[in-house]
Amino acid sequence: MASSRQTRIILEVLEGLPSIAFILTWRQSGDLELAGWIGCGLAFAVLAVFRILKGRMHPVLLGVNCHMLVVTPLIVGMFRFGDRSIAELLVPYSHGAVLLTVTLVGVALTLFTPAGFAGVPELAARLRTRLSLSMICVSAAGAAWALAVPGRALLPVVATLTVLIIGRRLLLARWLDDTAAAVLLAPGVSGAPQHVELSA
Repeated sequence: MASSRQTRIILEVLEGLPSIAFILTWRQSGDLELAGWIGCGLAFAVLAVFRILKGRMHPVLLGVNCHMLVVTPLIVGMFRFGDRSIAELLVPYSHGAVLLTVTLVGVALTLFTPAGFAGVPELAARLRTRLSLSMICVSAAGAAWALAVPGRALLPVVATLTVLIIGRRLLLARWLDDTAAAVLLAPGVSGAPQHVELSA
């Protein structure tokens, strides 16, 4: 059990590493392309590690890391091999577009995986769908806000990601508390609710 918890903590740290490395490199060097490639490489490594260890990624950070993996090769490729004017048009929107990627990943998870965007397959189907749809709505609203102000996208991105991550955790914790209370109050029922692993 201790080993499992240690592994979970390590994986949680790894999930946020590409974004942290991107921001630090960009702020320190001012080289957006270098920061993008570092973030892209780390995102690829994180996704590979989770794939090998069969870990369950945080659904929101999965979207962030997918964005990190795609956006730099896409824009750099367009600059060098495609239409430079389109690439220059996309650059100011690249930061805010992370929420668009998170939204699309959320929709895909909700439609095609048992865990949904909620990221917890143990949830009752109705609760899982409600939570997933709520998260998609928040993410989509944040994406619209960020893309509407491309020069000031940091605030909507940070605010929306914070609401998604903390809000999801609070709602899941509330569900666990309600489930535990129901088990304790139910006549003739003993035991505890099924363990649900909460991603950070």
